[in-house]
Amino acid sequence: MYDENDFTAVSKFLKLGIKITIKNPMGQKPAFTSSFPTPKGAMVNLNETNMYDVERKLRALLGNDTPVKTKVTPFVYLGTNFRGIIYCTKGSNEFILQETHNVLGMESKRIVRQAEFFNQLLS
Repeated sequence: MYDENDFTAVSKFLKLGIKITIKNPMGQKPAFTSSFPTPKGAMVNLNETNMYDVERKLRALLGNDTPVKTKVTPFVYLGTNFRGIIYCTKGSNEFILQETHNVLGMESKRIVRQAEFFNQLLS
């Protein structure tokens, strides 16, 4: 379904400690946001409507202009009204998708899914 090359830039940046916030991934106004400093001191702000645009922007930062080939919608299993965060743990290099607010809007720290490879979180 997903090729290992589909989200290489996202995977690399998550391993560097970047966190990506997800809001309403299957709703009418999805948001994938993140902000982090570059080695030169500038701030990078991402505010995209899908994961493919996040991947494109991160590939541009890496100087990689290879297009993303897959067009399958990631995170379909999350449904609407999901709010969470994607990050990678230091040391064990596990990718984690964690819920920050449940369906009722209450704070939550439930781990929805964790995997050794980022592509395993997508479907």
